[in-house]
Amino acid sequence: MNPFVPRLSRRDVFRVGAVTVGSYCLAPTLVSNHVRADSSVQPRGGADVCIFLMLKGGPSQLETFDFKEGPWTPEDLAPETVTPGFRMPMGLLPKLAARREKYAIIRSMEAWEAEHGRGVYYIQASRLFSPARVREIPSVGSIVAFETAKRRKESDYLPPYLSLDLPSADLVGSGCLSGQAAPMAIATTGKLPFVVPENEREAFARRRSFLNKINKDRERDEHHQQGLFAEIERQYRLADPLLRNTAAAPVFQLDDQERKRYGKCGVGDACLLARNVIKADAGTRFILISHDGWDLHGDAFDKSAGNNQYTLCRDLDAALSALLDDLETHQDGRGRRLIDRTFLACMGEFGRTPGALTLNKGRDHYRFASVGVFAGAGVKGGQVIGATDAEAAKVIDPGWHQNRSIYPEDIFATIYSTMGIDWSKRVTETPSGRPFDYIENISPNGFLEFSEVRELFA
Repeated sequence: MNPFVPRLSRRDVFRVGAVTVGSYCLAPTLVSNHVRADSSVQPRGGADVCIFLMLKGGPSQLETFDFKEGPWTPEDLAPETVTPGFRMPMGLLPKLAARREKYAIIRSMEAWEAEHGRGVYYIQASRLFSPARVREIPSVGSIVAFETAKRRKESDYLPPYLSLDLPSADLVGSGCLSGQAAPMAIATTGKLPFVVPENEREAFARRRSFLNKINKDRERDEHHQQGLFAEIERQYRLADPLLRNTAAAPVFQLDDQERKRYGKCGVGDACLLARNVIKADAGTRFILISHDGWDLHGDAFDKSAGNNQYTLCRDLDAALSALLDDLETHQDGRGRRLIDRTFLACMGEFGRTPGALTLNKGRDHYRFASVGVFAGAGVKGGQVIGATDAEAAKVIDPGWHQNRSIYPEDIFATIYSTMGIDWSKRVTETPSGRPFDYIENISPNGFLEFSEVRELFA
């Protein structure tokens, strides 16, 4: 986990270069060489932005999208058959149940980790946490930002990778990649938008001009050209358009009526902001949204508790439903439907213990069964891939061409594929000297051939 990625207030955005300070030791070995590891890989393409909605804490598959009824099921969950053979808890997710044809569900997922810190790291970095390599391993979002840099337009003013509401301590940065691929962390509870006020622009321009004069003197210094200061300067140049562009203000302004439609909650505000960013079509390629609170070990259905299954599902139901609606109905400035150019993935770091509730009236961590929701960029809505047993304890039908459970690596290979990225690529120059594979085929269970879940697509 990268402790150097800052959370930025409006006045701090210009200091996004601080991300690079944490990568100083990596500056001499920034990525310069890739080799194709598997010439048979053919990325699907079709998307130019990905939303990854992380249900942080691990949602219960039984009470969400792999609904299982038993003596443990409260009556007010009100399960109904939504489509033939598929039931959903109308007392928890009524809006998403009504939009069943807008998204696909995978019920044959497993995780490798069952501890929060390591699990949150895994579903960002797509590999086990290694203290020896933590500073050189980039996140999936940073790889997407790095790989799509060539698509960046001169007029783009938004950063390629935005992280919304994930604590900086949990955020995986750009590792051995350029600092320009690092995430910009935003708290939706903070002051928005990130733009220099009109009455401060003259002073801002003077300071920027003074910095440019200093940098001209430093450009003769080889260490400056190749090391820390050059990387910070690249970060400044990336942040500068966001600060000065008046078009940024509407992107970060959240209309109160729309906030209500999105649930008027943290995850709702983040999803609404993600919609604005995608609609702006101004350079962002990966958006990570964190919806925290799903770690319900006890009193999961106690409505008097500040955080419970009802409140979490209520917020997710409103936010994700509104986002799906808007991605389908809104267009960007070039007349393209947002849903056609956006791949959306929604999942947690693992599932919850199956069957009956624990003695604490909740569910504990469980890695052998979990569930995910996917939409956009050609995903065939309404389908269900895979199945678990009657208690959601184990996968009994993988439902895809690999004929095994679907792991995080398969999901990330799918993200890369939809973004037109060859997931078999390898970085050959790293600080440790060990090659870095976008997707490692070495898993806790030995060698596995990971691939995109092509069954998701029409």
